[in-house]
Amino acid sequence: MREFKRLQIPALTREPNASCSEIVAEAAFALASGIINTIPFVGNKLDEQQAQAWPRSGIFTDDGVEMTGTPPEIFELCELLASYIEKGSSFDVFEVFHKIARIDRLIDWRQGALLSPESENTRH
Repeated sequence: MREFKRLQIPALTREPNASCSEIVAEAAFALASGIINTIPFVGNKLDEQQAQAWPRSGIFTDDGVEMTGTPPEIFELCELLASYIEKGSSFDVFEVFHKIARIDRLIDWRQGALLSPESENTRH
């Protein structure tokens, strides 16, 4: 799986053998990660300097085991969004909603629909 990261165009072009389609795919994934980072998730980032929404602490499975790492459903949503971004097409609302419904338990709905990057820093 790819790791969530911020879009850094210079980093994408450092690889001399990267094809244009690989660069576009990487940029699409980074943009999709940015969208996911605006979702108000439960739990806390592992440290205050962490730029991405995941991994987080304080989130438990139904069995009471603390989640470590990024849940696969988050990557699935990111990959879906990236596929639409890469193609330059509109999101299929029903398909995106289905993926969001799979992460419903991870979203802190008390915070509203989406967070600005500034509001994430003031939440704790």
